[in-house]
Amino acid sequence: MPSRRNILIAATVTSAAAPLLAKAQAELVELTPDEPIAVALGYQTDASLVDTKKFPKRGTSAGKTQFCDNCALYEETAPGLGTCTAIRGKLVAGKGWCNAWIPQP
Repeated sequence: MPSRRNILIAATVTSAAAPLLAKAQAELVELTPDEPIAVALGYQTDASLVDTKKFPKRGTSAGKTQFCDNCALYEETAPGLGTCTAIRGKLVAGKGWCNAWIPQP
């Protein structure tokens, strides 16, 4: 059983880390389609702009329902923007798409 001292230390560390995490997320910038990782994954901020000849997965009837905001890798952090575990360190558009899209469980 944790001691009162350990609980207080954990609470202090957690409360001190929260502003740092918020600041780190606030400094993220939105990924642009011309960045190398975006090009490699076929990322577009507007899913309707995806080149379906290069990325036929998006051109299927099921693919037309795929967006970053309904992908298992996406977590919304601001209205219309979020983080993606496939594209670390950048924000992606909720209505965007990339070839790493996977269904939510």
